[in-house]
Amino acid sequence: MKKIYIFLIAISFVGSFLGCSLISGKEDAETVAESFMEDRIAHGGFAGHDTYYGDIFWQHANEEDWQRVQQMVDIALGDLNSYSLLTSNTQSKFHTNELSGTFVTLVYNTEYEKRNGLETLTMYKALKDKDFRIIGQHVNSPKIQELIYKGIEQVSGQ
Repeated sequence: MKKIYIFLIAISFVGSFLGCSLISGKEDAETVAESFMEDRIAHGGFAGHDTYYGDIFWQHANEEDWQRVQQMVDIALGDLNSYSLLTSNTQSKFHTNELSGTFVTLVYNTEYEKRNGLETLTMYKALKDKDFRIIGQHVNSPKIQELIYKGIEQVSGQ
């Protein structure tokens, strides 16, 4: 019986430690994301904001394709004017052969100069890292979808 109590106390301690770590991780990720958004508002567009993106992002992103995506967002929506956090999700993962660290997904309602949209940032901080970095970004709006469909129609000859 004594072993069960010790086990339950240990589980409780680990759970409370991880819970505090997740809350702290979420707040730290939000701070980096808000800095990223504020820089975009102050300076316009995406140019010059590459320091917010992590190595993992650049390992999987083609620079030319990323520039095209940025141009499409600029054409469809214009500069970012404001943002507000809609939802968030935090996960910590500890693996030996995969990414280990804290992942935070932040979904923002975004107001651009031409239209509104939704922007999802996936933030990651490895166990050894000090700061969160963006490893995924998705900007969506009806205007972006319209441009994508126009491009598909153009290519297909319709």
